[in-house]
Amino acid sequence: MKRVLLAIAGATALVSSVSAFAGPDWTVIDRARTYAHQQQVQQAQLQHQLQEARRASGSNAKAG
Repeated sequence: MKRVLLAIAGATALVSSVSAFAGPDWTVIDRARTYAHQQQVQQAQLQHQLQEARRASGSNAKAG
């Protein structure tokens, strides 16, 4: 009976640790990298638009 319980406990421990042996979830990591890249591109575009708007308003002030 003791062997059966130890075998069940060992099997349970092995099955519960399978996710630790599986390694990283590359799909999730890739999605996070893609999202971060999109955020950087969007931020750069917004900064560029802001600079263009400032230049345009600056040239309008000089002309007016």
